[in-house]
Amino acid sequence: MPVRLAEQPPQPAARPERRRNLRLRKHFDEARDLLEPLLGDDPLQASGTAFYRALRQLHEAYPDLTPMELEALVASVIRALAHRRAR
Repeated sequence: MPVRLAEQPPQPAARPERRRNLRLRKHFDEARDLLEPLLGDDPLQASGTAFYRALRQLHEAYPDLTPMELEALVASVIRALAHRRAR
């Protein structure tokens, strides 16, 4: 009687996209490159003026985005930069 090796577990189905706003996601890399010099070395400590300038700069670059989308994009860039610098 042949010995059967343990069967491979079934491969999980492809995970659905967890991000909700793919429209913002496509702008993220460009926005990060645009805002990184503006936010400085410690983006979490950036002043309100830096946040306002970041919003303004993204508004000029992406006039089709709503104010809420612009704010979400700036916040995500700040989090990403802070996370990268924390390493």
